[in-house]
Amino acid sequence: MGDKRRIREIIKQVRTNAIDHWQKRLVDRIKMPYARSSVYETGSGGFLEVVMPELDDVTKELMHEIEESVRNCLQCNFCMSSCPVFMNTRGFYSLGGSGLTQSLYYAVLWDLFDGKEKEELMANVYRCTTCNACVNTCKNLSAGIPLMEIIECGRKLLVEKAIGPMPDQRKVLESIYMYGNPYGQAQENRMDYLKELEFKRMPRQKAETLLFVGCSTSYEPSLKNIARSMIKLFHFFGVDFGVLEEERCSADTVIRLGDEVLFEELSSQNIETFKSTGAKTIVTISPHDFNVFSKEYPALKDNFEIKHYTEFLAEKVEKEAVTFKKEMDITITYHDPCYLSKHNEILDPPRKLIKAVPKVNLVEMKLSGMDNLCCGGGGGRMFTEVEEEKRLSDMRIVQAIEAGAEIIATACPWCHIMLENSVRDLKVDDKIKVMDVAEILAAALDL
Repeated sequence: MGDKRRIREIIKQVRTNAIDHWQKRLVDRIKMPYARSSVYETGSGGFLEVVMPELDDVTKELMHEIEESVRNCLQCNFCMSSCPVFMNTRGFYSLGGSGLTQSLYYAVLWDLFDGKEKEELMANVYRCTTCNACVNTCKNLSAGIPLMEIIECGRKLLVEKAIGPMPDQRKVLESIYMYGNPYGQAQENRMDYLKELEFKRMPRQKAETLLFVGCSTSYEPSLKNIARSMIKLFHFFGVDFGVLEEERCSADTVIRLGDEVLFEELSSQNIETFKSTGAKTIVTISPHDFNVFSKEYPALKDNFEIKHYTEFLAEKVEKEAVTFKKEMDITITYHDPCYLSKHNEILDPPRKLIKAVPKVNLVEMKLSGMDNLCCGGGGGRMFTEVEEEKRLSDMRIVQAIEAGAEIIATACPWCHIMLENSVRDLKVDDKIKVMDVAEILAAALDL
């Protein structure tokens, strides 16, 4: 037994020495960032020279940010346990939070932006749903590495190098640039489906609250009833509100895909438009719009209160004695959108709204709240096909049925689309249906 223990100790020491040797060489390389050429000693005693191209300042800054952040990773891999992409792609290391950021790190370190490597790297980086689960896990259990920021830096870097995003996503960016929406639809037709409803047209008419409808809710046929429900609810609660006559994309998709230049252009236009309305509050239907306005439009917070509609309406329901005209003797489960829960910790307002409806039985799925299972539509994945063993939205619908729900409610247009597609493809529309929280409220109030 003593000999075996001694052998294990020797093997452990050899491994430690080898790791120290290569870490030292990597640190030496990091101390000379973006050198024109670097020489590495190979394992066979030879030398390998890596020649790197001259880089512009933006590319240097992005590469430096990736290197600095990833170097602090402990590689504990706790983040893998919460990553939905890792969960539904047979557990490939390079697709989880730590593995993906390490891939970016070595791509920067060894200039792997050509040939087969760049295609594989692009596919992996844009497969991420940007759900933020890895960030929360790392913050709670490990070193608190900003994994999502690293992944988004990687996307920006791929765009700078004219590698990313994915082909379908490039068409989306072109459409947003040309038409102000990702669907290639004419701007003047954006509000056609709302013509029969009364509301102020901003900025021509002034109001206290700006309802930002969003692109998907305006153009996806299955989502238009959400906007109609919201307008009816605002009238019911006596909100002084309006909708932009020429609403453009919030540019959330643009920045998630890594196009900083287009984002700056669109966000600047939006800020000027918002200021011209005279509104004090911006209420969004989409959690993605709420998130981008709150966190990546710094000028907005000084001039506006920004709320997701579930927060806004939950406050109204709490303050006012609301009389619901209809009871809903039905079992509902609520699917937390990642950009409400994991990104912004908004968990209670949607549930309060559902519970306010008489006779509703609200049940939770086995993954809910901050631990919810992502629908798979975030991070630009709404606009491209990705390889996966089983669709995340399919898994979510199965969980909802297992919880005994007859309705799976959500408060995100993209979640709605993903879940509805799964209900159709799984052929379970006789067991469960998808509804937005706003639709449930409007139905219970008989609006």
